[in-house]
Amino acid sequence: MKEIELKIQGKISRLTNHTFKFDERIRDGWFSAVYFLKTRELVKKYHEDNIITMQFFQKDEAVLCGTDEVIALVKTFADRPEELEIHSLKDGDKISPFETVLTITGPYQSFGYLEGIIDGILARRSSVSTNVYNVVKAASYSGQQKPVIFMGDRDDHYTTQAGDGYGTI
Repeated sequence: MKEIELKIQGKISRLTNHTFKFDERIRDGWFSAVYFLKTRELVKKYHEDNIITMQFFQKDEAVLCGTDEVIALVKTFADRPEELEIHSLKDGDKISPFETVLTITGPYQSFGYLEGIIDGILARRSSVSTNVYNVVKAASYSGQQKPVIFMGDRDDHYTTQAGDGYGTI
């Protein structure tokens, strides 16, 4: 049985890296802004014993999505992920502007280079989830629920289908 089915049935609380097919080039900083990579090297050289808390939020009301994927990403690519403290709301939670949805605490050099990727995952998945929520809500405005069909293969690059499809559930 796929993890997504187990999650829908309430048998697991979060999806893991078994569901998400991450590009291994992430580990080498391929998708990270250069300033994150330079910061990591400076911190390693001058302040290796640091502990920071990185906080993520959204500027608008939204339906949160992407937290499972982000946690799986961090556990897959952070250096010593077992030493990190991660707190997160759940995918599907309705969030308010500037509400903290995720915090990661630990040495910057362990996970800081993932910040832009984390932002992108949360932004994309939450955008899809919020849009679908609003469409479904509009489809029931007359008092009778009209069917809504997601056809992700027609509107974007195929590599976005799995994550965007998850965001529609």
